[in-house]
Amino acid sequence: MQSTVNNLLELLITSVPTIVLFVFLTVYLNIMLFRPIGKILEERKKATEGVRELAQRAYDAAKQKASEYDRALEAARAAMHAEQDAARQKWLEEQAAAIAKARAEAEEQIRNAKLDIAARLEREQPALQKAAESLSESVVNTLLERRAA
Repeated sequence: MQSTVNNLLELLITSVPTIVLFVFLTVYLNIMLFRPIGKILEERKKATEGVRELAQRAYDAAKQKASEYDRALEAARAAMHAEQDAARQKWLEEQAAAIAKARAEAEEQIRNAKLDIAARLEREQPALQKAAESLSESVVNTLLERRAA
């Protein structure tokens, strides 16, 4: 058993420089490599989060501007529709006024035509009666001549 312990002791003594080298490399790499990389990664994470926050704020601002634009667009559409309705109503009123004027003119022309016809009838009535009498005499004479013949 003594030889095993001696072998282990000899192995331990020969492995001490390796252990020391391992500890030294671990400390050295930790100080020279891992800590700076950790700091760089932390700075990168902070910068990324800052950019993300900035992007989120820009997105929120753009979303707000888009909603303002939509509201302004809806207001403009409503104003345009109101303007169109007002123009349509004005056009309908103008059309109704034109129709009423045309109707009044047509009624006036009809009234004047009726008066003209009545006046012509009164003027022509005696001539028509004379013509009717002469026609009736002519018819009577023609009938009498046919009976006589």
